[in-house]
Amino acid sequence: MTISRRHFVAAGSALPIATLAGGLLSPRTAAAAKPQILQSDHILGLPTAPITIIEYASLTCGHCGNFHKHTFGELKKNYVDTGRAKFVYRHFPLDRYAFIAAILAECAGKKDNFFGMIDSIFHQQEVWARQPDPAVALVELGQQNGVTVEEFAHCLTDTELVDAIASESLIGSSQFDVTSTPTIFIQGEKYEGNRSFEVMDELLKTLN
Repeated sequence: MTISRRHFVAAGSALPIATLAGGLLSPRTAAAAKPQILQSDHILGLPTAPITIIEYASLTCGHCGNFHKHTFGELKKNYVDTGRAKFVYRHFPLDRYAFIAAILAECAGKKDNFFGMIDSIFHQQEVWARQPDPAVALVELGQQNGVTVEEFAHCLTDTELVDAIASESLIGSSQFDVTSTPTIFIQGEKYEGNRSFEVMDELLKTLN
């Protein structure tokens, strides 16, 4: 099986739903709710860890890429790996290629490699996202991380998976006032500070 243009078109058809999440058509409550752990969440670390960090991100977002390349590794080493915090990643794709990349991550997740795929996508973001056809580059990146062409093609046409990504983005906007990426919540509160490890570490130390 090969991946044709129709696979990417089919996957991208859900993008307007996600895009509207941040637009005027999205109803918002007077005060945004605090996000809670969901059964569908991708969680890195011990579920019982006392600190909860939730990130809404777009896989083509340069600021998200910088966070994962320069801060996330230290957060993981000092908080997630030590059992002090758990990290939750949620999709908020800002364009069609971010949506396709989100599908690739979910596809890798079927092989228990969701966070490994997220890491590869962010660390190689400046390479694949700048290709003449980023979607083709994502196919190759998937193969490098154990996702076959056949598996990726199936995921691109999996309406349940595609709808789940769109719904996650819509809920983030309508319920939690997510309007940009990365949006980070720590213990349910939107984190507005500097995203360097040193600054985040000072806050996290006070929560232990």
